[in-house]
Amino acid sequence: KLINKSGAVEFKLQKYGKDVGMGGGEVTKPVHFRLVPNMKDLMGARILTGLQPGDVEQLKDAMEEPDPPKALSIIQNAADSAASVFQSPFDSIPVFAIAQMRVRKRDEMGKATGDAMLPMHLSTKTMSETWNQFVHSSPQFEDAEATLQLIELHKMIDMMQHESDFDFRNVVFVMPSYDKDEQNNEFDDSDDDDSDDDGGG
Repeated sequence: KLINKSGAVEFKLQKYGKDVGMGGGEVTKPVHFRLVPNMKDLMGARILTGLQPGDVEQLKDAMEEPDPPKALSIIQNAADSAASVFQSPFDSIPVFAIAQMRVRKRDEMGKATGDAMLPMHLSTKTMSETWNQFVHSSPQFEDAEATLQLIELHKMIDMMQHESDFDFRNVVFVMPSYDKDEQNNEFDDSDDDDSDDDGGG
C-alpha cells in the first residue's frame, strides 16, 4: 500500500540450493512486497477494535472473578466482530502507543536531551518493554493505569499529510524487538530451497 508506483518493476533473483544446476539460479521477474504484521499483535488489535461499549468493564470483571468462559466469550466476540478494523493478514498494520509515555534522546553520558517524544510501536512486546523503562525512570507513573492508543499505519500516514490537531513531529517510532522473542525465532521462515517459490518477500 505504501508503494504507489505504477507498472511492474523487475528484480534479478538468485536461487540457492542443492537442486540449482550449473547454469546458476538467476531469474528476473516482478516482485510484490507486502507489509505483514506480527500475528499476535494483529489479533490483539482486532480484539481491541472489536470491543463494544461496556465490554472492557465486563472483561475486567470476568478476569477478576475469575470467570474464564465469560472472558473467552467476550474476546471471541470482539475478534469476530464486523466492527474490527484489522481483518486482513497483511497491509493492515497496527501501531500502538501509551498516552502517558514520553521519551527523550540520550547523549553519550546517558543524559536526556531534546524534546519529549511520544513513542509509537509496531509491537506490543516492544511497547511493554519501553513502558517498563519509562516507569523505572519516572516512578511517579508506577501506579498509573496506562491508556492504550491504537491506529492503523496507513491511516496514520494519511493523517500526517493533512492538517491535524496532533503534531506528528513529536512522534518517534520504536523498532520491534522480534529478534529477542524466542518464540518468534522458533518459527522463523527459512531461506532454504524447500520454501522457495520464486516469489517475492
